[in-house]
Amino acid sequence: MVDEFLSGPLDEFDAWLLETNAEFPGDIDASVQPLLRVVRSNGRAALNALNAAEATAVDRLMDTYFGMFCDMKRRDIKQAADQSLLRASHYAKMLDSSNGVAAHSAALELWSFMFSGRAVARDSNVFPYASEDGVYHLSYWCCDEVSLLDEAFAAKSFATEVDPRALAAVKNALASALARRSGLITEIC
Repeated sequence: MVDEFLSGPLDEFDAWLLETNAEFPGDIDASVQPLLRVVRSNGRAALNALNAAEATAVDRLMDTYFGMFCDMKRRDIKQAADQSLLRASHYAKMLDSSNGVAAHSAALELWSFMFSGRAVARDSNVFPYASEDGVYHLSYWCCDEVSLLDEAFAAKSFATEVDPRALAAVKNALASALARRSGLITEIC
């Protein structure tokens, strides 16, 4: 996800932040614009959080870029892998650890990121992703992780009581990402 962010239109994002902050003061965390400028100067290294405050600033930067800028200003940056808009609860217990899926324990961990959020450019166990409002969560799976999740769903590692619309949406999203040879970004709002 770092590469996706760093290769994006960061100049345009910076200008959008200035405009948005002028029009809606206080709507965007104050750490976002200064961190963006450090990232633009120092690249990937600026995203390496050394403490909880820096980790939170990185989370707010990613939330603002992927969750606001890409949705409000540059919708062309993200491509929908599936059009479903089901509540998170439809997906929450979809992968089931009781189905003897020890081989898919990594898939279970990846799946859980969708609901807790996933840290960017750091170990999520050291400084986990922190949602700003407790509702929005940003997460991602790289292409190899999408393959792992696809294998878990192909092995029918999902719970027996699953909303068929949610299962179809997951399978469609995974298949779409695999066909594009890309990862997936997930957002819970």
